[in-house]
Amino acid sequence: MQKINRLGKLLGPVGSIAGYFIALVGIIQLFSSFLAIVLIIIGLFIGFTSFAAQVDFGNKRFRNALLLFGIIPVGKWQSIDSSMGLSVNRLNRAWRTYSSSNRSFDIADSDYRIVIVDKQVNPLADIQRVQSLEKANETLVYYSEKLGLPIVKQGS
Repeated sequence: MQKINRLGKLLGPVGSIAGYFIALVGIIQLFSSFLAIVLIIIGLFIGFTSFAAQVDFGNKRFRNALLLFGIIPVGKWQSIDSSMGLSVNRLNRAWRTYSSSNRSFDIADSDYRIVIVDKQVNPLADIQRVQSLEKANETLVYYSEKLGLPIVKQGS
């Protein structure tokens, strides 16, 4: 059994909205020029491409993937061995964009990530994104049981 978890958009929420807008402009211009197909493809790529983590429970492997256009996973599989562990990390990110009148527009995002770590507790890969600490702990126990990995406390 495999599980695919989306971790976030390629260019964040602002870039994603810009991609949708570019694709919409391409669709509108399609009636006057066939070169608008290029705008549609670029807009769909920017708008829908996202980061994902794929976990294969049967073969005990994982990969961080880039989902091109939101559907085509690209990434290298890595095997899970007994020296690895699981941990929870808090992630705080912010995106800022400026309007033509030089006003800033900020979008803050805070969540928890389930992370596969090596024996020195260095993060190898994020495998799932959750919004609350309680849900993160439940998900951590689920992955620990399914993959047979110990839960490791991380210093930061």
